Amino acid sequence: MQKLELELAEGWSEVAPRAGAPSLLVEDAGRLFHLSGDLSLRYDLGEVGVVECPIAYDPLAKKAYRYVCASGLAKRDYSELRAYDLEIGSSETVLSLPLNRWVLWQLEWIASQKGASGQLFGLIATDRPSDDRVVIEHQLFALRPGEQRCAYRPLCQDAYRPLAFSQARRQMIFAGAEGVYLVGLNGQRLLSAPLSEGHGKSGCFAPDGSAQALISCEGVHLWNLESNRCARLLRAGHYPVWSADGAGFWFRRSGADLQYYDFKQDAVSELLTVKYQHQPELWNARGAVQSPCGRYLALGVTGKRLRGVSRKQNATGAVERVYTKEHRIVVMDLKQRELWHAAGQANQLTWGP
Repeated sequence: MQKLELELAEGWSEVAPRAGAPSLLVEDAGRLFHLSGDLSLRYDLGEVGVVECPIAYDPLAKKAYRYVCASGLAKRDYSELRAYDLEIGSSETVLSLPLNRWVLWQLEWIASQKGASGQLFGLIATDRPSDDRVVIEHQLFALRPGEQRCAYRPLCQDAYRPLAFSQARRQMIFAGAEGVYLVGLNGQRLLSAPLSEGHGKSGCFAPDGSAQALISCEGVHLWNLESNRCARLLRAGHYPVWSADGAGFWFRRSGADLQYYDFKQDAVSELLTVKYQHQPELWNARGAVQSPCGRYLALGVTGKRLRGVSRKQNATGAVERVYTKEHRIVVMDLKQRELWHAAGQANQLTWGP
């Protein structure tokens, strides 16, 4: 496979990896890594398993938090929340869970308003025994590091997958079988988005704490949380991420690109794309992550190439295309309009110290 090549928007340039950006926490193939801003390895923090869970970061203590579980049947089974000290690369268990419970899809660090230690907040899934079907119950939980017990809160019916969280508004957006909902921290449903088609796939709140959110649902919609009205901004797009300055948002159309929508211009521009992509897909796409200082953006991109063809071992003997993929972690300096990248897949990604 030829080396992955990126095509950049006018005014952008690719440079050798350099220092200056904050560090990154990356989950790649079931392992957690702490990378420097130039994408060199600081610490391999070990296995985290196969459950999809974000990485939470406490900037005051410089600790990261992640749910971890066994990654294979041949290993000791366990289910726990673990803390990672990013200054020395060590880890410790902060909460052991029964094997029928796991932290899924949502894990946030909520900082204290008074400078004291904050708390972890997220979603816990529990497999309840049933004679004739699988029953999985979702609950919200809060945990202060050092305490042995969680505070649990029920979640409104049909709030299935979390799409976005706002500490400023103390609200979340969930997707369910019947639509997209605004949910409070105590688990109650506050609003149902007036969307007539599709299912919510991703979203984000306005960074200034105003009553607005973006939802990916058969395109990207702007949801006014006061009037409860939705306006479609794009007919195609996923993983919207509102820029810190409020001027627009980044989004993905595949795992091989990054797009930007400008509110004032009502226009889309392509910031980067992997060259020679004839069949791009969303399978490996995730949302970009803007650094707390607002200067840097990080994301994973995937290049897909046709490796050859093979004949299926069945009665039809149909020919099947075989593809190979190359994953890269990309850091973009929004001020200098420069980017650099290194090998790696970012299944989960967040900024560190």
